[in-house]
Amino acid sequence: MTGAALQRAISTIALGFTPRVALLDEAVLMEVSGSLRLFGGLRKLAALLEQDLHPFLELNMPSAQLIRAQGATSLIAIARLRLLAMQLSVPSRVGCLPIHTLSAARPHVPVLERTGCQTWDDLLRLPRDGVARRFGAPLLDALDRARGVLPDNYTWLQLPEQFDEKLELDALVVHAPALMAGVQPLLAQLQAWLLGRQSGLQVLKLTWYLDKRRDGPATGELVIRTANPAQDLRHVVRLVMERLNQQALPAPVHSIRLQSLVTEKLQNSKHATTSLLPEEKQTGDSAQQLMERLSARLGNAQVQTWQACADHRPERMQLWRDAIGTMDAMGATKSGASCARIHWSKALNDPQNRLENGVLYPSWLLPEPLKLVLVAGSPVYQGALVRLAGPQRLEATGWHAASAGATPSSVQPAIRDYFIYRSQRAGLLWIYSERGVAPAAANSNAWQQWYLHGFFA
Repeated sequence: MTGAALQRAISTIALGFTPRVALLDEAVLMEVSGSLRLFGGLRKLAALLEQDLHPFLELNMPSAQLIRAQGATSLIAIARLRLLAMQLSVPSRVGCLPIHTLSAARPHVPVLERTGCQTWDDLLRLPRDGVARRFGAPLLDALDRARGVLPDNYTWLQLPEQFDEKLELDALVVHAPALMAGVQPLLAQLQAWLLGRQSGLQVLKLTWYLDKRRDGPATGELVIRTANPAQDLRHVVRLVMERLNQQALPAPVHSIRLQSLVTEKLQNSKHATTSLLPEEKQTGDSAQQLMERLSARLGNAQVQTWQACADHRPERMQLWRDAIGTMDAMGATKSGASCARIHWSKALNDPQNRLENGVLYPSWLLPEPLKLVLVAGSPVYQGALVRLAGPQRLEATGWHAASAGATPSSVQPAIRDYFIYRSQRAGLLWIYSERGVAPAAANSNAWQQWYLHGFFA
């Protein structure tokens, strides 16, 4: 990151603390008089600002150092800042500041020093008309602004609603992983923008522009999604790298573009933690971040997770779904979707949730219910069975409509009575009997079939 890019990034982060931020020579100017009450004073505001800046600099420019100074006017503040950067002592009186710390006087320092002017006070003692004729009116205007006689007028920076930056690469890139050299500085600017907006990133779009002299598409793109809003983009960097490693460029790339598609405001994100103990703060990647990285590397269809569904039918209470799709669905649910889902482990593996209406659900369900043989009117599985509990009745219409090729309205209601049986060889079994209308060839008005549906641990 260059010096200009670093200055711009710091000014962007500073906008999260005051709306009045400007670039002044080599420094970033903040007018914080309107923000002191909100943040509890100047010291607390400066401490919070450094809490945001230090992690950002460690990640993007470890060798950079922060130096801050304050003053009644902007020119006094930047004069003191320059002395601190040169590791010189700062005088207590403003009039004793060296003339080389005033930007407007720098072109005239050799002449002023030969006349005996060493400080701002020495410059003020000179005749104003003579200074204006010899050095120009801007020098007098700067002195008046430094003393507060004239107001400081700056064009304050404003952050855009969405991040959208384009970068022209230094050379044509023919391999997708090499695009990370250009993506990294754009991600650093994006992180500064997120800090300034006090927001977290959820959806990011990377577009690359291909050489028009080659046949093929003009652009290519990559969309990165995160389950949780992110301000620390180290996880996003890994996701982009994984996805770029799988890309093949049909033509050389000359420019790239980075856009934030979806962001979310974060409330008090600097102190977000569920515990007052420092050791309780999360270290390393979360489970969601791990699934996102594996999905980016192996493909969404290769990383799946259990998902519980709001359905009373046992075989429909949980499904295997793509991990990324599951997280997107859960995010949509939080946004107001009508279908509410919870994780399988919370729904069925928790003993407090498994015991519903006095019935204990099994630990494993068969992919398809296994039809059992009846001996003397009782089901048999690897020998005789002993009934322990039941029945639990479940009733639904149209369970088998899809497999039978019929509509739910044309199928008779299915009635299941679930029981817990003990087998000497197989342990505890979950078995149900299904009742329905007898087929035409049957002699009775009703018929009954038995199925093995699951095993208890």
